[in-house]
Amino acid sequence: MAENISEYRSGARALDRIDQVLLAALQAAGRMRLEDLARQVELAPSSVHDRLRRLQRDGVIRRWTIDIAPEALGFSVLAYVGVQASRPCSELVGTLEQIREVEEFHAVAGQLSFILKVRAIDTEHLLQLIERLKQIPGIEATETTVVLKTHLERGPVVQGI
Repeated sequence: MAENISEYRSGARALDRIDQVLLAALQAAGRMRLEDLARQVELAPSSVHDRLRRLQRDGVIRRWTIDIAPEALGFSVLAYVGVQASRPCSELVGTLEQIREVEEFHAVAGQLSFILKVRAIDTEHLLQLIERLKQIPGIEATETTVVLKTHLERGPVVQGI
């Protein structure tokens, strides 16, 4: 594997081997102590802390979060809603951000304008959500796909370490 991953953002420094090891370790065990991370890359904890702050500042680490099981909050239905819109996505973002059931909003190429990843308590709740979406000015039509089972769900994976 190459020593550096190509630049990930305009003007940002490329990821070196140590950055990649730190990211892979955090992906595997996000609660790892700074001292343990430092031991893995043979650096002082203060140096690792500085690197992590830089990775966050540069947008590589986008957020520090927890992953809550949606079912624990009562959301047992996952669906993707394809939307045909007569208004640009940028004009609809603010409205869709206010709907807590909308987890993701992706502009796409093709006949659809965008796709929403949504969660609902049950199919009745999903139907109400779709009806609510259709009331938003600029949303012309929807096409919903209900997920029966998720076999794989993950973000980008740091490889080759």
